[in-house]
Amino acid sequence: MTGFKINTFGGKAPKVFARLLPNDMAQVADNVRLDSGRLDPWKGNAATSISPVASYNVTQQTKTLFRYNSSIWVGSDEELDIVRSPIAEDPWERIYVTGIGSASGGGGDYPRMTLATIVGSGTYYYLGLPAPDSLPSAPVLTNKDSAAATATLLADSEVPQSRSYVVTYITAYGEEGPPSAPLISNIVEVYSDQITTVTFPANVSGNYNIVKKRLYRTDSSGTYRRVTEVLFAQSTYADTVDEVNLGEAVPTATFAAPPDNVSIDHKDGPMRGLVSMPNGILAGFSGQTVCFSEAFQPHAWPVGFQLTVKSDIVALAPMTNGLLVLTKEKPAMIQGLSPSNMAMSEIDSTLSCVSKRSVVDMGEYVIYASPDGLVMGGEQGLKLATGDLLTRDQWQEIVPTSLVGFFWEGHYIGFYSTGSEDKGFIFDPRGGKNSFSSLDFHATAGYNDLETDELYLVVGGSVVKFAQGSALNFKWRTKKFYTPSPFNPAVAKVDCDSYSPNPVFKLYSGGVLKHTQTVTNSDSFRLPSGYKGQEFEAEITGSVAVNEICVYESAREIGSNA
Repeated sequence: MTGFKINTFGGKAPKVFARLLPNDMAQVADNVRLDSGRLDPWKGNAATSISPVASYNVTQQTKTLFRYNSSIWVGSDEELDIVRSPIAEDPWERIYVTGIGSASGGGGDYPRMTLATIVGSGTYYYLGLPAPDSLPSAPVLTNKDSAAATATLLADSEVPQSRSYVVTYITAYGEEGPPSAPLISNIVEVYSDQITTVTFPANVSGNYNIVKKRLYRTDSSGTYRRVTEVLFAQSTYADTVDEVNLGEAVPTATFAAPPDNVSIDHKDGPMRGLVSMPNGILAGFSGQTVCFSEAFQPHAWPVGFQLTVKSDIVALAPMTNGLLVLTKEKPAMIQGLSPSNMAMSEIDSTLSCVSKRSVVDMGEYVIYASPDGLVMGGEQGLKLATGDLLTRDQWQEIVPTSLVGFFWEGHYIGFYSTGSEDKGFIFDPRGGKNSFSSLDFHATAGYNDLETDELYLVVGGSVVKFAQGSALNFKWRTKKFYTPSPFNPAVAKVDCDSYSPNPVFKLYSGGVLKHTQTVTNSDSFRLPSGYKGQEFEAEITGSVAVNEICVYESAREIGSNA
């Protein structure tokens, strides 16, 4: 028997010399779906009607697409990180965003928050609250019985209480910020027959949606306890509250806003890379610093929770029990169930991350782009997932810094831009001969909707549903079959369930095209004579499923090997 038959079809492994590939693997596998064993066309993308809010128009420059709810979509030309509120049944449907303003500069890049009711107008508030300025002066003392009198009548019979006051801001959503800094010069000695009138510091400016202020003062033990809550615009307050009627201790003493665009405070810039972790914790990064929020309080980012790695952070990837920190050098793993009790360890690996947008949550692990290939990373360590498929040089040809990745049905769907071509690929991390194939289109953004199990992509400036359209035209080329003795193949056969539209068969010998055949049925067809070769490749293109390809020296061999 001289020739070859293929009735199972696999993906490609460019790293392997074409002659040494398994018989059912390919040199070219474009737009093919292989998990059934036969050669199926990948389904194309289906058009869908999506119009993001805030008058945003989806274009080929779109880099972010996010489904807020069933009727609201958010789009942007910037690389945004968007997470939902960790609070169950949040009445405001809040989302938290980093990256707005990162592309344009001009000081507009800071972490933000918005609501379903206002996102349509493009309105965002600062994420987190600043501490108010210290009180501008010491409180004024007056006598309770006579407003005109300032002196106490109890100086000879009572020991005065030392009082210090601090202020916090409150948003319309009940979020409370850190307290103002107390000043020694503002401490007053107060007798029980005196009123202390506090003058509030000037109110902060900025889009915080602050509606109230809370006033705290020290009790006899020195603990700051709540005195009252006043409207944001109120400038003074006359304190007549007895100590027994003071409220809770100030709960936000350690709170802080996340790093923002104030360079004097945050030399590494604003927090980015926002992600949601288990137990109601949000995380982000600035430079080499990982930041954590208080559990279920996304507005509070205590400085004491921060951890520092050795090199600049590229992306964060939540794990079941922690956070994988991907950097420009060695990655790190942070583990813990509470933001105040996180422990970090460096991973002894050189598999750095080169593209933040390549990082994809695959379930128990993540996949991201390194200089050497795709990496599978999890709590058990890191593994170069494409090491058997692509050399480092071959991987670099697709410009991994451009890679944008998405999860779909257990597969990693990646898109890249080399400068000369914009295309994609499908990687199955479960391994095997079907691991890697190519896509002939490119997406700039996408959203994996787990609720509906649909992947939305931005392709050619339009939003589409991935793999829900009609069959794509595919191309699949065999390995290079080599025979020690030269021969002239005489017949070929392509078995399909349907031949409409007609698939096209091509035969190459020594890299030279010898025959092209439009296949109309399952009958064998003759191949040209007049030459002999030792190295042969067959190629099939079309959009119908292919069950078998046969190339032999005689028709009898096809029959005997059917």
